Amino acid sequence: MVRLLWTLFADFIRPETPNNDFKEIFLRKGITIITWLVLSMLWQLAVSAQASTKQNYQAIYQPMLDELVSEYIPGAVLYVESQQGYFLGSAGFQDLEKNLPMITEVVIPNGSAGKKLTALLVAMLNQQGILELDAPISRYLDKKLLTQIQHSDKMTLRQLLNHTSGIIEYNDVGDYAFFKAQYAKQKEVTSDEFPLSFALNQEADFKPAERFSYSNTGYALTGVILESVLKAHPASAIRNQILTPLGMTSSYSKGVETHQPDLASGFFINDEDPDFPTPMNTWIDMKQIIGTTATSDAPLASNVVDMAKLLRAIVRSNKVVSERVREQMIGEQHLVAASGPRFYRGSKFRYGLGVWVEEIAGNTFYHHGGTEFGYYTQNIYIPKGDVSITAFVNCGVNARCESAFQDFTFEVVDSFLHIIPITLNK
Repeated sequence: MVRLLWTLFADFIRPETPNNDFKEIFLRKGITIITWLVLSMLWQLAVSAQASTKQNYQAIYQPMLDELVSEYIPGAVLYVESQQGYFLGSAGFQDLEKNLPMITEVVIPNGSAGKKLTALLVAMLNQQGILELDAPISRYLDKKLLTQIQHSDKMTLRQLLNHTSGIIEYNDVGDYAFFKAQYAKQKEVTSDEFPLSFALNQEADFKPAERFSYSNTGYALTGVILESVLKAHPASAIRNQILTPLGMTSSYSKGVETHQPDLASGFFINDEDPDFPTPMNTWIDMKQIIGTTATSDAPLASNVVDMAKLLRAIVRSNKVVSERVREQMIGEQHLVAASGPRFYRGSKFRYGLGVWVEEIAGNTFYHHGGTEFGYYTQNIYIPKGDVSITAFVNCGVNARCESAFQDFTFEVVDSFLHIIPITLNK
């Protein structure tokens, strides 16, 4: 096209052509037209090249999702978004009794994946001067409670949130003591003081800052501190400072806020332990039990898109989460060496505040999963390529369910990082 236009204008360029003024004007206009056409062609080529890099995520991930559903996984949802594509799909059933198909908008408890919500609120309150991350927790609690927590005079909020406080895990006290009590209270809303009560007057695992040991109790104790400082359940501050500003319209603090959209059913089957409080080999809907638990170690009910918004906001610059807050949560100087559910053996694995930080083969990515009776979630963000991955299944605390779900989420993550043949550390 450019050569043709140049040929058409050639007669006006030759020196022997009369009317030099006309020739000069026409030449300038011709060059302008040619330049515009060249730029237009380059833009079309760029658009075509970009389109060619777009991935057909539907063809990749829907078959994987369909295959995940089994006799131990009733239903599943997956959300994937990156610079190369978008996928939001579901498979299986959200309700076994009614045979209702799973939908992508389903809202389920996030389990420990919601810890980053509690940690984010604390980091924001720290920036506002309301809480001090590195001050002893004795600043915020009464002596009666402090005397029941070994080493409480040396514990800090940061240590509670990054699992280096040494406080004992409440789930490990007694013979299913916490679950038995939770099961008995399934019609009552229970807050942070309830799980914390199982860890009181118990010997600590170690002195604060000695090492890392994952403890839900640290987040329950953080919730008690938040309620003491805020003079209210932290749900209100979470909504005003995080959920509403981030546009998380399908999320809420379960147990204390209106469940809208309604909480989905989650199914647990005890196929291993005859001494466990539930019958053997019987599917039980855990919605009533988990839905009334309003604790800071697992505060959130959400859908996959909202969960992705939260983690992405913690990692990437935005108007809601400041750089100072981000630095406190995942800044290099505040990360601690950790053990736990890493995706890759041999990775550098650390914990910030409510977020796992994993590095492998030059790639850094952020994640936190959560499992509760009847529910399992995974939430991942990979900065390279701006990749968000969130997955739900409506089963949990069952070896067959969890093993299959872990393998599935690993395959999705590795479809972006391409680290295979390194395998998932179960």
